[in-house]
Amino acid sequence: MKLLIVLAVFLSSCAVPRIIILKDPLTPEEHINLGYAYEKQGKLDLAEEEYKKAIKKDRKNFLAHFNLGNVYAKRGEYKKAERFYREAIEIREDPDAMNNLAYVLYKQGRKEEALNYIKKALEIKEDPSYKKTLETILNQ
Repeated sequence: MKLLIVLAVFLSSCAVPRIIILKDPLTPEEHINLGYAYEKQGKLDLAEEEYKKAIKKDRKNFLAHFNLGNVYAKRGEYKKAERFYREAIEIREDPDAMNNLAYVLYKQGRKEEALNYIKKALEIKEDPSYKKTLETILNQ
């Protein structure tokens, strides 16, 4: 009887087997796609995690930096957004990133710097959204 009790205690203390993934099977692009899906659903914390995972796998991934900047901008975390937009622009001189950087600089009260970036974006590409950003900055 004592042996049965000891055996029962021993078996109940054993953990249920778990599957542990030691290597992330997703590519940076898959993390970005997943992050984008979360972002569209308003799940910004989950989107942030996915974009960070993409950056961890590929430090030079423009879209991961750009999208992470967008997440921070949506939250009003303009300093963090600025950092990731600048990193995105270092990877690729993209007018969308310049437009967004101009906007977050404007939101931080840095009008002259914001004007420089939005003018650069407009030199690369005439886009109505860039013109709207320029108007917003000028009408401050």
